[in-house]
Amino acid sequence: MSGWVIGFIVGGVVALVVVVLLLLMIAGARGVAAKAEAILAALIEARDNTRGLWAVSGTNMAATRIVAAATTAREALAGEKGTR
Repeated sequence: MSGWVIGFIVGGVVALVVVVLLLLMIAGARGVAAKAEAILAALIEARDNTRGLWAVSGTNMAATRIVAAATTAREALAGEKGTR
């Protein structure tokens, strides 16, 4: 075998190895992209399912005002009953 033939064989093997590695990298990237899309969908679902938690502070303040008003009303009614 001449040097040219050996060179072409080695070059072909190197090119084949590069092609195989690139195909493996592309397949891995597709798998990562699919997992990333699944994670994104789960995060969006979690965000939508916990949206109401952001309103807890406002709900708590409203409940506090209602309890305070009810306490004031009860005290006022108790005071009226004692004066009669």
